Amino acid sequence: MTIQTPPSQEPPAALHAVMPAELPADAYGRRMIGALRDAGAGMTVHALPGPYPQVDPSAILAADIALARLPDGAPVLLDGNALFNLAASLPADERRLRFVALVDRLHWADPALTADEAAVHRNLEQGALSLMRRVVVPDDDTAAAVRALGVQPDRVVRAAADGGGAAALMAVLAAL
Repeated sequence: MTIQTPPSQEPPAALHAVMPAELPADAYGRRMIGALRDAGAGMTVHALPGPYPQVDPSAILAADIALARLPDGAPVLLDGNALFNLAASLPADERRLRFVALVDRLHWADPALTADEAAVHRNLEQGALSLMRRVVVPDDDTAAAVRALGVQPDRVVRAAADGGGAAALMAVLAAL
């Protein structure tokens, strides 16, 4: 005899986060993941090697492997600093996995980039963000910048990296 748990009592799917290994402790993605853990969310972090946000072959390979190993339907938080190294992997898995980006700023607008570098970064960020079910941002300025790349307003969620933001993000993830 098999006993099934009623749907309302099923535990939420385990969360997965993909982020650069060398991301500072005060980075938005790290703080949001800490807030989610503090709120009781189960979390597996997949750290990508290499410099961020630069494109790095070792990070691309690690991203491909990490995403391929995740179970179908898994909610996956992608740190915005990792999007450049994830861009090639995302199209293959965007229907299978539930991607949500944590974006504190868009890197293509970095004044240190040349015009050609900025164009490449913009295309990579725009393409990656178009595959997200939701894009979580810390403030209105970042929300406006994300929407300017063509992300629909209903897919952009403002959430501080604190307990309230974690609760809002958990509600978003539950509704995906």
